[in-house]
Amino acid sequence: MVNKITGKIFFIITAIAIIIMASFNLSACNRLGDISKNLDTFEVTKGDIIQTVTTSGYVDSSEQNDYSLSASGKVLSALSKGDTFSKDDVLIEIDNSRQELLIAQAEENLNTAKNSMALARISYQQALDANHIAIQLAETNTSLAEQASQSAYKALEDANDLAKKSEESAYTALENTTNIASWSITSAKSAWDEAEKILEEAKKDTTPLSDLVIAQYEANANNAEANYEAVIAQYNANIDTSEGTYESTKSQSRSSTDTAKSAYEKSLLNQSSTYWSNLSSTQSAASQIEVVAKNIEQAGTQIKLSEINLELAKLDMDSSVIRAPYNGIVLSSIYKEGQYASPGINAISIISSDFIIKTDVNEIDIVNLQIGQDADIKLDAYYENEFSGKIIKISPISSNIGGVVSFELTVKPEAGNIPELLYGLSASLTITTSGVEDVLFVPIQSVYEEDGKSYVDLVAEDAVTEKKEVTTGMFNYDFIEIKSGLNEGDVILISSAISNISGS
Repeated sequence: MVNKITGKIFFIITAIAIIIMASFNLSACNRLGDISKNLDTFEVTKGDIIQTVTTSGYVDSSEQNDYSLSASGKVLSALSKGDTFSKDDVLIEIDNSRQELLIAQAEENLNTAKNSMALARISYQQALDANHIAIQLAETNTSLAEQASQSAYKALEDANDLAKKSEESAYTALENTTNIASWSITSAKSAWDEAEKILEEAKKDTTPLSDLVIAQYEANANNAEANYEAVIAQYNANIDTSEGTYESTKSQSRSSTDTAKSAYEKSLLNQSSTYWSNLSSTQSAASQIEVVAKNIEQAGTQIKLSEINLELAKLDMDSSVIRAPYNGIVLSSIYKEGQYASPGINAISIISSDFIIKTDVNEIDIVNLQIGQDADIKLDAYYENEFSGKIIKISPISSNIGGVVSFELTVKPEAGNIPELLYGLSASLTITTSGVEDVLFVPIQSVYEEDGKSYVDLVAEDAVTEKKEVTTGMFNYDFIEIKSGLNEGDVILISSAISNISGS
């Protein structure tokens, strides 16, 4: 029973709630229809949506140079701040008379060094020639000394052979003389003995012989004895003569041998002397070559030093004049004509007349930019004139000012309708990052989100507003792409109707 009562009460409450909600929706629709008549509307149309990055910057120069003088002197001419110039124009010039003298001195030193080199080369050639001659003479003298030694040695050998043969011949003659003499003595002694024997036999013979026969035998014996003594005397004389001849031959042979030996020893000494003399001559010639080669090396070093000094003098000469590397404007200058300039001080600063635009871009936007993108430029001084440029540089190093991280961007203006650019002018830049063409779009504030979905308020023909789900695409600060949910010509509220009801 209780459950039935409870069910009836729940049904009644539910019915009452449905009636109340239906009444509220009908009232809300009527109110929206009334409100739509008083709100701004937008007719859905087709067109292009472009995403851009907008920033401000200033006109800067593509190049800036600061120059200081490396030499001191009186200023002959100098440009002043704001002066314009062309490439290779004189920016500042000082008196260079001292540098001219230093250049002349350096050139003379260089000429002297070159002359020293030429003389050293001549001496080197002479040393080479002398060395060649010394070597040739040494070879010739060595050959002659060797030939002389060989000749003396041959003469010594010949003298030894001749002495030996002479001694042998004299000794043979002595032996022959001795043999002959011995034979003669023996023969004479035999003849004497035979005569004595015949005499003795004759005296013993009983047959009476005449005294004349005995006398004849005695005469024969005496003659044989005399002959024997004469042979002995002759023997002694011949032996003495042969021995004298032998000794004389030996003496002469030894004298000839000693003379040849002395000549040979002298030739050896001469050969040794020639060797050391040749060695000394060739070593002296070789040493002279080394000395002259060192002189050439030293002369080459002196030439290099002289050339360096000349280049330094010319650099000092060049440092007396500073010329413009490009067309531009003087940013600052501290010297005037007649003043005395000192080195090491920033004398003049210049900028190129080739101007660029520099700006800082927030870290959120920098990721959408790249080199080569187009940029629309306006100068505050010529705000009615807009011209184009291209991004040529994006600094990879960030700067942090007050917690805001940004990157420096450099834009190069393109030739065309460019107003006169002045250094330091303020500029505004609009850079296109991406876009779509010929798409449906609505004001960005007309789209609102609920539960992760996008909606717009569509205005029907009877002025009743209908909540319409849409699919969105690309957007910028003003418009957003509608990919589905609306058609071209549909009318929507520019701002959400619900927000207006909440506010009413």
